[in-house]
Amino acid sequence: MAFLNSLLPAAVVLGLLIIIHEFGHFLACRLTGVKVEKFSIGFGPEILHWQGRETRFSLSLLPLGGYVKPAGETVGELADQEPKKGDYLAAPLLSRMVIVVAGVVMNYFLAFVLFSAIFLIGRPVPGTVVGGFIEGYPAAGSGLLVDDKIVSVDGTPVETWIQMTDLLSASGNDTVQLGVLRGQTALEIPVAPKVEDVPDFFGQKIKVRRIGIQPSQKADRFERYGLLESLGHGARATISLTYLTHKAIYYLVMGKLSIKSMAGPVAIVSMSGTAAQLGLPYVMQLAATLSVSLAVINLLPIPALDGGHLFFMLIEAVRRKRVSLQFQERATQAGFVLLMTLLVVVIYNDLSNLQALDKIKNLFGF
Repeated sequence: MAFLNSLLPAAVVLGLLIIIHEFGHFLACRLTGVKVEKFSIGFGPEILHWQGRETRFSLSLLPLGGYVKPAGETVGELADQEPKKGDYLAAPLLSRMVIVVAGVVMNYFLAFVLFSAIFLIGRPVPGTVVGGFIEGYPAAGSGLLVDDKIVSVDGTPVETWIQMTDLLSASGNDTVQLGVLRGQTALEIPVAPKVEDVPDFFGQKIKVRRIGIQPSQKADRFERYGLLESLGHGARATISLTYLTHKAIYYLVMGKLSIKSMAGPVAIVSMSGTAAQLGLPYVMQLAATLSVSLAVINLLPIPALDGGHLFFMLIEAVRRKRVSLQFQERATQAGFVLLMTLLVVVIYNDLSNLQALDKIKNLFGF
């Protein structure tokens, strides 16, 4: 039932990403004079459609993406004729490049807008009030008490839990001085952090300094910024996430990160439901994160993706001669098979992580 309740927020999030991406391609076609025959959200049989002056807009059965179909896009459509005005293949190289990258640009723009909006409207973040202690760590016997508010680390003011933990990790001192507010009384409490080797997001070992405290759930701080600050934070969040996504892909290719860590459509549905329960800022953050991921993945030089088409165009720009269209189409078909195989793998990962496979086996007595 929880999974079913997650379908609506997932449909909203994924629908927004697909529409924005494909609208980028559609708009670029319009601006470069290329006719668009079809604008589809989803694949397979049509559920709904509307015929415009020259474009058929449709909602299709399989919500795993979407596509914009320019006129004269493949060799088979030309029937041994030369491409004519308004055909994709007749457009100059630069125009075709613009059309290909426009979807990715729109995904980055959406992420930037969403991240900026989150910082502008505000979001709840953990404050620095102590909510509890973890056994075996130094804070428990340091003199800190539950409901103490940590206001500084080694003299540097802190307002959020993340600021505090970052300063603890960055400190090179064996003992850190915590500025604490207990009621109306200001205190200085020394604590010697415990250094541990823990895996980071990519599974790589890093040293972390911990004192063993937990945030109070009743003392969240509402973080909000002005317009210019929000735009700056939004840009930095988009750039940082782009870097992390590229790093994750590099680790996957080099075998440093397990393919089991990849999330697919089932996991996205689950995450969408969780985000919807937490509130609008979390749904916006998930949509922005997925939008960056979609942009990065789409620019990979794999045939069937925008990056694959762009790769062939870059070769064309260097050689001053178009790569054989027949070869491009065969490579695109092979790329599509590769992507479908990868989709099956990540769906299997999703089902395994949700323990759905065990439930199915038990249901049928396997």
